[in-house]
Amino acid sequence: MTTKVFLTPEPVRLLESHRQGLIALVPHFVINELQQDRDEQLQHVLESVMQRGGECLPTPWTPHDEQCHAIALQWSDATGPHRLDSDCQPVMGDEVAAQSAELVRLAMLQKPYLQQDGMGCGTVLRLIGIQYCSAPSMPREPSFEAVAELFRQSSVNRSAGETLLRSQFVASFL
Repeated sequence: MTTKVFLTPEPVRLLESHRQGLIALVPHFVINELQQDRDEQLQHVLESVMQRGGECLPTPWTPHDEQCHAIALQWSDATGPHRLDSDCQPVMGDEVAAQSAELVRLAMLQKPYLQQDGMGCGTVLRLIGIQYCSAPSMPREPSFEAVAELFRQSSVNRSAGETLLRSQFVASFL
């Protein structure tokens, strides 16, 4: 099974933003893609969990209104997403602090999990990239040095696949 990266093609609004997490409003068509991927990822494990009397745990998104769902995403310092400004330039440190109602583009992946007791399974969303879109600007190409810096960041706790996914995210803005 291949790991799929989900991108919000248009900027989405943040409901909340914290140092290591955010809640974003994502359109239904992205949720439909996530649900289809979730169903595929859980089809085999769900059968064995149900035979033991377990259950499928709730989705990592909740309905917000007729047009969108709210998705809560969290990360640690070691697993933080790549961050780009509106010019597709890497944002280092705390240069940009996302505010509620800000517009962002997200890149995320979905991974299945099984509870330790084997009685529940589900999926978790992992944010691998965020582009801050609220500030108006003229698009320009990111500098080679800035993009290269993204790849010099620590690769602790990252698989080769995740490094590839992160590079695909960066390349999607070039």
